[in-house]
Amino acid sequence: MEKKKIIPAELPSEVYRELEAIVGKDWITRDRAILETYSKLSIEGKTTLQKHMKDPTSLHACIVLPATVEEVQAVVRTANKYKVPFIPFTNGQMLCTPTNAKPTICIHLSRMNRVLSIDEDNMTASVEAYADYGQVLADAAKVGLWNGGTPLSTTLCKISSQAAFAGIWQTSKKYGLLDRNIISLTMVLPTGEIFKTGANAIAGVKDFWEYAPGPDLFSLVRGSLGTAGIIVEVTVKLHAWVGGADMPEPPAGRPCIQNFHKPEFDTAPPPDKHRLFWMEFPDYDSEINAFRAIAHSGIGIGLNATGVYNSYYCSQTQEMTEKRVKEKFFPDWNLYVISAGITSDRQIDYEKKVLDAIVAKHHGTYLSQSHKPEVLYALAPWNLDFTRHVTGYRMNRRNYAGGVFFGGAPEIAKHHTKIWKDALSIFGQTYMTDRGGADNTVFLYAVDPAARFNLTETDMYPDPMDVKALQKCMPFMLYGMARNISMKKLPIGFGISLEPMTSFFPEQGPNAYLFFRKIRKILDPNGVSSPGRQIFSEEEYNALAPLMTPLIDKMKKLVAMNPVLAKMLLGTASILGKIKTLTSRKTA
Repeated sequence: MEKKKIIPAELPSEVYRELEAIVGKDWITRDRAILETYSKLSIEGKTTLQKHMKDPTSLHACIVLPATVEEVQAVVRTANKYKVPFIPFTNGQMLCTPTNAKPTICIHLSRMNRVLSIDEDNMTASVEAYADYGQVLADAAKVGLWNGGTPLSTTLCKISSQAAFAGIWQTSKKYGLLDRNIISLTMVLPTGEIFKTGANAIAGVKDFWEYAPGPDLFSLVRGSLGTAGIIVEVTVKLHAWVGGADMPEPPAGRPCIQNFHKPEFDTAPPPDKHRLFWMEFPDYDSEINAFRAIAHSGIGIGLNATGVYNSYYCSQTQEMTEKRVKEKFFPDWNLYVISAGITSDRQIDYEKKVLDAIVAKHHGTYLSQSHKPEVLYALAPWNLDFTRHVTGYRMNRRNYAGGVFFGGAPEIAKHHTKIWKDALSIFGQTYMTDRGGADNTVFLYAVDPAARFNLTETDMYPDPMDVKALQKCMPFMLYGMARNISMKKLPIGFGISLEPMTSFFPEQGPNAYLFFRKIRKILDPNGVSSPGRQIFSEEEYNALAPLMTPLIDKMKKLVAMNPVLAKMLLGTASILGKIKTLTSRKTA
């Protein structure tokens, strides 16, 4: 690897001084060691590869930690004044580093971490930007409520950042994605103005309903990935919680550093009045048919298939993960149903009877004390993970470098498997668990009560020190999304818009990117808020096209789509105008 000194981009001194005056000298830094800690994200491979390539653009120019909405506004206004880009930062999972080589301000919201209120009567919770799911559950459960689910890592994931992405839970079958559970948002727009959605937008009206007169402005924020502004407060719906104020403990007690790797410390029972039913099926079709039947029956608060993820979530060491994958310890075609006794103590018994009939009809078998009891015991970490998710980051013990997410009817799982197999044959796996979803079920989440719409997931786990393996990750993701676009399907199951898929694939819409550009220009006239994350400006697109076109055209060729160049000429208004001008001159 080339020896090269990495020098972060620097802010003009007057910008730094103004920011320091806003938050105080203790809450702003450009210390190199601290900048480095913000430059390696946790569930994507790009920033790891940037480290290998000595690319300084993963480093922010400074880190700023505002404590109030007013301080966030002042920081954003300063960024606008000097036309300096900024990136909001919460959990650091993905999409939190600079988007170009310009000096960029990282606005870390960790000081804004309070649960502001729990409204028992209206069943809502209002939180600041850095409040996490664990805080909300802890406070709400005391009064018999909860927010309806938790994503990957309960305490790491922040409700605000999930609101700008989608927010998926194991219990999305009953409660939907996070975006279905948002009452209102308070945002600092890219210009520094305050923006509110829902009834909260009307002065004097109580924050209780997600709609207000006029268009649904929340849709401008959903999936915006920071380009629409910075979410500083969120009000979410709460639901009945019958699991008690405290989570169950493992019979062995809580682990310590010396014994955390022992399975007995990972076997807590489910919360009170909750039960998980695990079942396996002889083949993919049986699994999917049972999945739909269970969804249509109306039972359960959660319905999912796990595949290779069992080997991560339920294995206390990486060695155990590898051993279980090699031995095919967990069933290839499986489902689990989360049942809750919300309306009656007999609800779980009733749902089990309904489930019995469906499992029998589709030739399934329950995991039980009489059928693969050792597998059922190993699956115990899932008992609490739908409310207090702590095992998912075992996926990152080696390196989680991104994945492919599709959405659709339950059959989207088999479609996803076909594309994932093709990608593996084209690019080659980076690690044995990359084959999860190719040799067994993809991770399949029900995100609608009747399974009208579902999400599927497959992921990559390259060695973080293997540059060639890391370089495969982007082609994997681009290929999967391009293949779906070519087949008239959603490129990303969450429904978000993410570059380079937005501008370089004008087949979507068609030309939906032109609308996104107009929205961005209205909300962010100076182009400073996570620039180019959701949508490139025309100038950004033209600057990046020569760099990105070769890889994207390679993917387009693989899926029989037109190359970028032809679409670039048709989709860029200014170039098209020049062509018309030249044509008219020749005619004259």
